[in-house]
Amino acid sequence: MNLEKLKNVKNEFKGYKEILDLGDIEKAYEMLDKLLKTIEESLDERRAAYVNSDGTVLLTPKEDREVYISLNHVMEYYLYEIYFEPDSEVKTLELPVGEYYRTFGEICQNMGKYKAAEDAYKKALAWNPVDLDAYLGLAESYKYQNMLNRYLEVTNQAYRFCCTRATMARYYRNIAYYYLANYKPTIARDAYQYSNVYYHTENADSELKYIETAINEKTPDIDIRRIQKVFTEENIEPGPDSKTIGIIYRVGELMLKDDDFALARDCFSICYDITQEPELENLLNKLEEALKEDNNEQ
Repeated sequence: MNLEKLKNVKNEFKGYKEILDLGDIEKAYEMLDKLLKTIEESLDERRAAYVNSDGTVLLTPKEDREVYISLNHVMEYYLYEIYFEPDSEVKTLELPVGEYYRTFGEICQNMGKYKAAEDAYKKALAWNPVDLDAYLGLAESYKYQNMLNRYLEVTNQAYRFCCTRATMARYYRNIAYYYLANYKPTIARDAYQYSNVYYHTENADSELKYIETAINEKTPDIDIRRIQKVFTEENIEPGPDSKTIGIIYRVGELMLKDDDFALARDCFSICYDITQEPELENLLNKLEEALKEDNNEQ
């Protein structure tokens, strides 16, 4: 790791964001592209993962050195340890390199540079293979390139990290798009309806109206049991991954034990969002009070 080259990266990233906020997307693209090339030249650490030719995210091949991961939140460390089972010590990068690549992927996507976006999201996942937004961004880049099998593959990998009502709705909208593109409008309709159960969106409503017109058939009232039966037949997940929710809840307990109330609140908020359990709501209220007391004492 060449620290001398990296010492100004954070300030340069702030400069990029300022340019982007001014609306100069071309200049912002050039600045971030140059910044990421500097990072590439400076980091030779073993990354947390890689993305193979099919779009599957895998642990990097075994080496006799530490694995480095770029985190957005401490809970991701535990998700990585459990889902990827690294074969050596895991260390965290001080620079949010995964975020930088994901951000570059977003700007490339907005500019219509879909192959460049794909490459950026793959690098983001290499540094953080549990970053849901990077998975969803990579899936979108495949969608725009009409690579629907890879789009579905990455969407299915993203599923286990969808742990809020909004992200579960996004998962089902992705599934719906895949089926609609493959001329299976009734299954797509089921997925769009199901997505609205988790989080109602204008996008799903618009697509449901499109399907209604396309097949000349009124959208039926939602039938959860029937849809779940269809999902079982199609190997579509009928709900959130309980293992992931359990991991996040456990991280919340660990943070609470360490009196890190802000991080504990983050974890329990996610669990409450998807489960709506009254006990979690009470715990979150207590954490809010504790955080207010801490702020008053400072």
